[in-house]
Amino acid sequence: METQYFAITKYGTTKEAPFAVARLKDGVFETFRNGKWEIDDTLADMFIGELTDYEMITEEEANQIINA
Repeated sequence: METQYFAITKYGTTKEAPFAVARLKDGVFETFRNGKWEIDDTLADMFIGELTDYEMITEEEANQIINA
């Protein structure tokens, strides 16, 4: 399964400067916090349409945001 990356754009943030960076890897959602990837089950709300404030991004874009 290919890893997917997301810019979480809650609270008026943008894809380029998101509220958070997340990924779906091996069926597990994770958010990048405190310098590492942490499991974040709340992101599963994407599957049922409860979380709509996000944009898909590439791994390269995710790394640029994380390392900015």
